Amino acid sequence: MIQSPLPNYTMPIQQAQIPAPEYNAIKINIVDPKVNVPGAQQTQSMYSYPQSQIYSYPQAQQVYAPQVYAQPPVQQQAQVYMPNPVVAPQPVSVPAPQVINTQTVNQTPPSVIQTPANEPQQAPQVQAPQPAAPAAPALNVPAFTQRIKSDDLEDAGKAIEEVADIAQTRPAPELLDTDLMEALLGVIGKDSSTLEGPTEKQKELRQQVLEGKQLSEADMTEANKITPLEMAERNKQYALFTTAILQNQLIDEFKKTNNMTPDIKDLPGMEQIVTTIKDNPNPMLRASGLAALAYNARPEYKPVMKEIFELSQQDADENVQKVAAEGLAKLATVADAPAQAA
Repeated sequence: MIQSPLPNYTMPIQQAQIPAPEYNAIKINIVDPKVNVPGAQQTQSMYSYPQSQIYSYPQAQQVYAPQVYAQPPVQQQAQVYMPNPVVAPQPVSVPAPQVINTQTVNQTPPSVIQTPANEPQQAPQVQAPQPAAPAAPALNVPAFTQRIKSDDLEDAGKAIEEVADIAQTRPAPELLDTDLMEALLGVIGKDSSTLEGPTEKQKELRQQVLEGKQLSEADMTEANKITPLEMAERNKQYALFTTAILQNQLIDEFKKTNNMTPDIKDLPGMEQIVTTIKDNPNPMLRASGLAALAYNARPEYKPVMKEIFELSQQDADENVQKVAAEGLAKLATVADAPAQAA
């Protein structure tokens, strides 16, 4: 679940225009990501990849060996010969001969012939077939794309969040769509500086909330009202995290087919994430970009990510510095990539 930004966050309106990310430096192809350099090796199409569970990691099976407990040796007792006592002979009594009724020998007992009257016979129980598990509904990727591109900021944010939830709960290779990814990158690079931000009254009420003062219900509602500027910035956060989730799925699918990890520069959206970390005036978005970058920490990406995290530790915002330090700590737990032959 993507967390919403804090309601007390205020975003100053910047006069300078935020430059939109350039797409000409690296040609992004979600189906077959590669850099525009001559002689690049062609890979198979992404749409031929088999669907498999991405987030299901194999668990080591524990084999429990049966414990053998040593049995204490059984001590054999020596047999002691005891003479049998002499008993006087007793007179043997001969039983009287029994008279057999030949008329009833071959007759069946009445308890077997008689059956209780009006007793219903139980019918054989037939187990009803169990219904099959319902198949996952087909995803309408063009509908998601259209909602993300719309001017309705609230619905666009919901669409981005739905895409992220689907990508994290089940394999959805159909989400690796060029138009969908371009819509997410458009949200990240959109200029939101001209949108309406929080009023002076909202800023004052939010400051009172931070100081622990009690507000009326009407003032609290006014303080928590999200402005168009804040909603657009929140959608950028959502788009950064959703892009990282789709990158993770793309990496796994690429490794299944090509038995190798794609270069970090070839990942769609990586250029926009790095640009946000370095140049965005909103410290909350810079921190979100670092968190999105750390989501795909892998041995092959450690050198590039380490350099970005170390540079971000010099950021003027304390929260950005903290997220950068957490990214470096996560990289420390990732094994180094094996040395490649020249």
